[in-house]
Amino acid sequence: MRTFSQLGLDEWTSLIGWIVSLGAVLGLALVLRHERRQARSLVERSKELERLSSELLRVNRMKSEFLANVSHELRTPLNAIVGFVDLLREGVYGELAPRQVKPVERIEASANHLRHLVDQVLDLAKMAAGRLEIHTEPVDLRPFVLDVASEIESLVSEKALTLSLVMGAALPRIRTDPTHLRQILVNLLGNAVKYTNEGGIIIRTRLVDSPPSHEPKSPDDRLSYPASPWIGIQVIDTGIGIAPADQSRIFDEFEQVGAGPRGHSAERGTGLGLPISRRLAALIGGMVELQSEVGKGSTFTLWLPVDPND
Repeated sequence: MRTFSQLGLDEWTSLIGWIVSLGAVLGLALVLRHERRQARSLVERSKELERLSSELLRVNRMKSEFLANVSHELRTPLNAIVGFVDLLREGVYGELAPRQVKPVERIEASANHLRHLVDQVLDLAKMAAGRLEIHTEPVDLRPFVLDVASEIESLVSEKALTLSLVMGAALPRIRTDPTHLRQILVNLLGNAVKYTNEGGIIIRTRLVDSPPSHEPKSPDDRLSYPASPWIGIQVIDTGIGIAPADQSRIFDEFEQVGAGPRGHSAERGTGLGLPISRRLAALIGGMVELQSEVGKGSTFTLWLPVDPND
């Protein structure tokens, strides 16, 4: 038997080649084993992610259903409270003593505020569950906007603000859901009053020939907008304004900028008015845009498509 020192050149070459081949095979086997482990790990992770995604969707549906059901059930006793307060103020159960007037007024204000919050949560839950119904009909904009503006006159007067309307004499008729349109405008106007301490609010209309430039800002804002005339209803205030970094955040649910103290719920609000307004605008085929500068006020514009025949 020969030793390694007695091997010839060809034999050494064959031996080295055999060793290299064996190392390559072992290396390939190790790589394949590692790849198989990674593949199994990825499959397991994918299954876990699918399970978690399904669970999150299920929990989200349960949350939406729960909010919708609870909000609906809360409406009945709240409406009863508001109804009995009205009867008390009208003297159906006897005239109120002077000392009783203020407490009854506070009960009415608190009940109305709570009913408004319940309505917002219910609307949000319905939109999340896809259960919010749309009923379109022709709407004459000029008298409609004047009627909505009259609803907030008392709020404007309480803060000694001015309210101006700049509208064309002949505005086009639009086909939309009047209930949702009213809710959007009331939310935008209420928001303007809330954050304006001096100066005033202007409601202005604009008619343009094509869709305004617009970038989708939420998953609910991906509509294919028609290339037709559009009407813009602008709510312009001289309030505190909104910083550029916060202008997209205020359309997120429960987000607020410059909110009041936590103990003052009426001032603080819920952070749902603007998100609901933008979602409702998308549902009726429109959009809500914002232009603002800190210390100089804000302009919220509700854009709605106009049928060329109108």
